Amino acid sequence: MFVPRPRPELAERPVWRPAESQVSGLSVTLLLGVFVLDALTPNRLVFGILFAAPIALSGLAGRRNVTRLMIVLALVANLLAGIINGLQGGWSAYDLANRFLSLLSALLVGFLTLRFREASTRAALLDAEEYRAGHERALRELTQAVSGPYDQAAFLIQAAQALLEFAGAGSVVLGAVSRAVLRAPYSAASTGEASGGLPVPGQRLPTPFLARPAGSGLVWAVQGGDTLLARLPRPGDDDILMLMNAPRVSVDEVEHAVSVLRPLLERTRLLEELQDNQARLERHNGVIRELVYAFSHDLRTPLMANAMSMHNALKGAYGPLPEDYRQTLRNGLDANAALLELAEKLLLVAKYEAGEPSPDPSVLDLRELALGTVAQMEPLARERGVTLEAHLEESVRVLGQRGELRRAVQNVLENAVKFSPPGGTVRLSLGSQEGQAELQVSDEGPGLSAATERQMYQRFRGRGPVGDLNASSGLSLSGLGRSGLGGTGLGLYLTQQVMAAHGGEVGYSRTQSARTVFTLRLPLLESA
Repeated sequence: MFVPRPRPELAERPVWRPAESQVSGLSVTLLLGVFVLDALTPNRLVFGILFAAPIALSGLAGRRNVTRLMIVLALVANLLAGIINGLQGGWSAYDLANRFLSLLSALLVGFLTLRFREASTRAALLDAEEYRAGHERALRELTQAVSGPYDQAAFLIQAAQALLEFAGAGSVVLGAVSRAVLRAPYSAASTGEASGGLPVPGQRLPTPFLARPAGSGLVWAVQGGDTLLARLPRPGDDDILMLMNAPRVSVDEVEHAVSVLRPLLERTRLLEELQDNQARLERHNGVIRELVYAFSHDLRTPLMANAMSMHNALKGAYGPLPEDYRQTLRNGLDANAALLELAEKLLLVAKYEAGEPSPDPSVLDLRELALGTVAQMEPLARERGVTLEAHLEESVRVLGQRGELRRAVQNVLENAVKFSPPGGTVRLSLGSQEGQAELQVSDEGPGLSAATERQMYQRFRGRGPVGDLNASSGLSLSGLGRSGLGGTGLGLYLTQQVMAAHGGEVGYSRTQSARTVFTLRLPLLESA
């Protein structure tokens, strides 16, 4: 974790740094003093060695040029003092050696001063870079701590603890403020020493805690700088107030942290809105499912009673009837059966939409199931002048729910019969390939357009042949949409749902011989 540096105003030993002009003036004054002293004393006293002092002093100025200039002035002053001494008392070999050594010492001190200044500058840059990297790392940790899928209350709990660790503070309080009173959502975090006396919801806050001083940034200080405050706005709601006590970082660093939290707080509001919308949508869908269940269930009882009465009438329970009446009753039974089929399909749609599990699967012979469905479709095929050809020599076992798989086969088979022209042929074939059972139903009817093909598995999206974009998109008993049994627009939707629930799929293709093919694929029992 990033360890914050003490704020400058809280440091135990503030460091005094003299101004550059002060250091330069002091260095020049010292240089002149050494020059006068060296010039007025004999060479043998070796005062020229003191010219190194103003050079070393100039290193505090903070600029290399000042030190370089002081080296040049010290060398010139040293030479001038040596010349003056020589004119007054002459030059001996000993005096010349001392003078040379004093010049050499001035050069050496100047070189070391420059190198020391360079090393200090590099160290300061490295220290600043290390501190900046630590600060950025602390901001990343703060962001990670509050970046979960939180609502606002949970977000404030995470944010209070994260700010406490980020700033090394004694305590952090986050809460909504309305009319100078602290309210929920609210959270507080503190160290053991500062756990008492924290503001709580319902408490009125002092005026300085509420009004941001003019000219201040996101964060401002009160109580002599020991407490920092900030506001985190919430559009359409009360602002969140932050109270941070005894932080160990600067105001600027806390501002950085607050600027990171503000957009994340806004994100929590959006997340709450999405969750509320999802909850309302689920309630709405639940009501619709219940209505569908009730409608389908309540529709079946009178339809079955009505069918029983019509059957009894056809059997002569109410006496002999004219042929016209008998035909009307037969038509009524057909319409009654179509409505019962619609009720069953609506129940199945509601079940799949609700994600309800299917009954326990059993081992099924797909060939037997397909032959049974073909037998049921024979009357419709004869009525339309269509021939059914079943090539089902191979016995294929799958794991599934019999009623649902029978409906899937019936849907594609009935569509094939309805779209085949009179005299056409509908073929069924059964086989296995790569661990999957494949039941193909092909007919001689028209194919689907590209636009229709993209939507044929959507509910209530019944589509007719090529060029007919909305042959049966409604719940009509007379429409004959290819993707909707009986024109309801639910046939292929339910087929796709049934196959997906059994780990399979339904596919559509068009052969070169102008036949439309629907393929139902299911995992073989050995692969299930």
